[in-house]
Amino acid sequence: MIRSSFIVLFGGTACILFVVALTGHQAYLGSLVGYWVGFAYTVWIYHETQRCTELDIYLALRRMRRSLMARLGMVTLVVVAVARFHTYWLFSLALGIATGVIVSFITVAIHRLHGERGDKRSA
Repeated sequence: MIRSSFIVLFGGTACILFVVALTGHQAYLGSLVGYWVGFAYTVWIYHETQRCTELDIYLALRRMRRSLMARLGMVTLVVVAVARFHTYWLFSLALGIATGVIVSFITVAIHRLHGERGDKRSA
């Protein structure tokens, strides 16, 4: 999954930078930051879920609750920093976060589907 995630992350980054270069609007750089944050959010939740699958239910719930607060804190910190220094980036930041989350969820889902198919064929 790491290789496909990097390809999708850098491909999306290249597309966003290409749009910024074509249009010349610096406000679209907020979507780049948002794309990275959304992508990191999804990859973080995926890895945390994988770690918690073999724990006891109470320990897993406690760990996932702490992880949720940490992820929300990370997103809040990024939004507050962008609002403080580049207010005109906020709309594109929100679009970038949504795009990053959706694209990375699709990447993780495709990876999981291919992994499950491979397990069924080999069994």
